Amino acid sequence: MAITGRFLSTAAFGLALTQAASAADLPVKAVALAPAAVDWSGVYVGVHAGYGGGMKDWWVGNVFGPNNDYAASGFLAGGQIGINKQIASLVFGLELDGSWANIRGSQNMRVEEPFFIDTTATVTSRIEALATAAGRVGLAADRWLVFAKGGIAGAWEKHSSNAASNDFFAGTSSSSFSGNEYRWAPMIGLGAEYALEGNWSVKAEYDYLHFGTRSVRMSGSSTALPTPFSVDVPITQDSIHLIKVGANYRIADPAVDPKYPPVRAVPGTNWTGGFVGVQGGHGFGREWRSQAPAPLPGSGSFDVSGWLGGFDGGVNVQSGVFVLGVEGEWMWTGIKGSRSSTFPLGGSTVTSGLNTSTDWLAIASGRAGFVVGDRLLVYGKAGLALANENHAMNGVEVFGALSESLAASGKALHSGAVIGTGLEYALAGNWSVKGEYNYIRMFNQQTSQSGTYSQPLWAPAAAAVNSAITQDLQLFKLGVNYHFNPLPGAITARY
Repeated sequence: MAITGRFLSTAAFGLALTQAASAADLPVKAVALAPAAVDWSGVYVGVHAGYGGGMKDWWVGNVFGPNNDYAASGFLAGGQIGINKQIASLVFGLELDGSWANIRGSQNMRVEEPFFIDTTATVTSRIEALATAAGRVGLAADRWLVFAKGGIAGAWEKHSSNAASNDFFAGTSSSSFSGNEYRWAPMIGLGAEYALEGNWSVKAEYDYLHFGTRSVRMSGSSTALPTPFSVDVPITQDSIHLIKVGANYRIADPAVDPKYPPVRAVPGTNWTGGFVGVQGGHGFGREWRSQAPAPLPGSGSFDVSGWLGGFDGGVNVQSGVFVLGVEGEWMWTGIKGSRSSTFPLGGSTVTSGLNTSTDWLAIASGRAGFVVGDRLLVYGKAGLALANENHAMNGVEVFGALSESLAASGKALHSGAVIGTGLEYALAGNWSVKGEYNYIRMFNQQTSQSGTYSQPLWAPAAAAVNSAITQDLQLFKLGVNYHFNPLPGAITARY
C-alpha cells in the first residue's frame, strides 16, 4: 500500500508538470485595461450661475444727444439640458440653456456749444434674459472632460434714453424714449467638466456672443417734436463675454462601450487634470485711433508697451500623446503709450496728444498639443481677450495771442482674438514651468471720452469726443503651474 501511495503521488506530480508545460506553449492573453470610471454618454439636466458683460455703442446723433459708448455688466442664472455620446475618448453633444440676467450699463454725456446749445443725455441698456443652442465636442479622460461649443444665442433687451437741451434760439426741450428687442447672435465657447460620485458633475465655461449692430425701434415723447414719436436707434453689441459655473445630473448610468474603449495616455508624464499658476512678462504693440467728429487733430497711431503679471488656471486632458486643454488668465498690466505732435493749421499752430493705458487683461483660450519624451508638452492656443483701458486726448490751437483747447478722457472694454504657442516642462512632483508667446488683435471699438473745451471768450464748456480704436499686442510670458495631480506618471517598460 505504501508503494501504491507513492506511485499515485508521483503520477499526479508528473501530470501537473505536463499540464504546466502545455500551458506554457499557449498564447498569453494581454491583461485588459481597467475600464474608465466615467462614461459621459446620456441625457443630463443642470443649473448654472455666472457673470457677463461687454460694450454697448449707441448711435443717437446730435438730435437726442451725443453718441454713447459704455460697458454693461451683471449676473445671470438659469438651467440647461443636454445629451452626450462618448466614442473612445471623444464626446459629442447638444445643449440648450436659458438664463435670467441683469447685465446692465448706462452713460451720461454732456455737450455744450457756448451761447447756442447745451445737451445732456443719459442712455441705459439691460439684457434681461439669454438663451443658447449649441453643439459640443470634447475629449474625456476618466472623470475630466474638456470641450468646445458653438451655436446661436438670443437675448431679450431693454433700452432707454433721456435727453435735455437748452437752445439759445429755440429755448429748452427734452425727450424720453425706450424700446424692447430680441436679437440673435452666433456664439462660441469652451469649458471643462468634472464627474463627481454618482451621477453628478460640476462645470465651468466661457461663452462669447457677437450680436453686431441692429436698429432698435423706440418710442417716446419730446417737447421739440410731435408726440408720441418713434425713432430707430442703431445699437452695436459686438462682444458679450459670459463666465458660467454649474452642476449637471445625468439621468442614466450608461456602461462604457466595449467596442470603443477610451485611449489611455502614453507612459510618462500624464498631463490630465486641473492646474493653477502665476505668470509674468512683457507686452508691446500698436494702437490706431480715429477721432470724431472728423477731422480732429490727433488721429493717428502710436506704440504701446509695458509689463504684465497675474494668474492662470485650467484643465488638461491627455489621450495617447495628444493633450487638449482650456485655460483662463487674468493679468494686471503696465502697458501704455502716448503720442504728441505739433503742426500748422491755416494761420494757427496745433499741438495734440493721445495716450492709452491698460489696467487689466483677461484671456480665455483652448490649448492643443502633444507630448515629447516623458516631460515636455508642446502646444498651440487660440481664444478671446478682454482688456480694460483708459483713453485720453488733448489739443491746443494757438492763433496769435489767442488759444483754444480740448481735453477729454474715458474708459472702454476692448475685445480681441488671441493665438499663441508655448512649451511646458514637468518638474518633480506637481510643478511645471512654461514659456509662451501670444498675439492679440483687438477688434475695432468705438469709445467715448468726456471733458472740457476752452476758449478765451467764454467759460470752459462740457465736450464729448468719440474715437474708433484698433490695437494689436504681442505678449511674452514665463510662468509656473501647480497641477492637482502629480505630473510624473508611472513610467512603464516599453516593448
